[in-house]
Amino acid sequence: MPEQALNRRLLGQVSMVGTDRRIGVIGLGAMGSAIARALHAAGLGVLAWNRSPERSEAVRSAGIDCARSLPQLVAGCDTLLVCIDGYQATCELLMRPAVADALFGKTLIQVSTGTPQEARALDARARSEGMSYLDGALLAYPEEIGASALIAVSGDPRAWQAHDALFAALSDDVRYLGESPAAAAALDLAVLSFYTCSHLGLVHGALISEAEGLDPGMLAEVLADSAQSDAQEIRKLGAALQRGEFGEPGASLGVYSGVLDRILAHARAAAISDDIPRLVDAIYKRGMAAGLADEEVVALVKLLRRPG
Repeated sequence: MPEQALNRRLLGQVSMVGTDRRIGVIGLGAMGSAIARALHAAGLGVLAWNRSPERSEAVRSAGIDCARSLPQLVAGCDTLLVCIDGYQATCELLMRPAVADALFGKTLIQVSTGTPQEARALDARARSEGMSYLDGALLAYPEEIGASALIAVSGDPRAWQAHDALFAALSDDVRYLGESPAAAAALDLAVLSFYTCSHLGLVHGALISEAEGLDPGMLAEVLADSAQSDAQEIRKLGAALQRGEFGEPGASLGVYSGVLDRILAHARAAAISDDIPRLVDAIYKRGMAAGLADEEVVALVKLLRRPG
């Protein structure tokens, strides 16, 4: 074994001496603070740290220990749960010489939003430092942590099994997606894709409501009340995507394309922006031209797998 690697191994082993298996929570924004509180409430040992010291005060007042520095936190914990702004920031914090020498043998759990490519790169970097790696997607709001949060996890299966108490403290709905370190990040982006596009639909719906003297708040209530039937439709469309079978739709691409024609006509008549429906209509019309009119709307996936 090269001398540098041997030294790092010894340093890593020394850093573990005297630890009580505390979990180091790095990043104390709204989500990181919620995580630290949930772990503490479950009786797990927590040591927290934030780049801006003032953010540590709120968790300190809840009885949670806070480290004076990142090297102190890393030396005192064998699990590092990172909730900061991105994977690159994690590398910049942990891979500095003053910190990296104490990483060997620890587990890194990254729960920041990122891309699958970033998750794979961080997994490789963590393993090069002798760490186990888990990638987590928090498909929830901070107030849901410790209760109903939906959390997806992927990565090292042994690390997953060893941290069941940690994830149980964060939620009763934690789903392990397998050994690929990129799986959780991929699901996170996929879910966020759905919501970001849905937000645009809500914005244009609000424009229609305002133009016709309706309360946009009432629109939001109607949408919320339809959530159960929407969930059934989403499952149906998901099954179609899984099977690759798009026949016998409840409402076909052609039907929805006709709906978009009416939405665009209203926008012109009401003198409101048609930017959002025009963008969607361009994709739908491509699907119509490709012969998908009588299939489920999600048959568009066949078209959009091909760039351009």
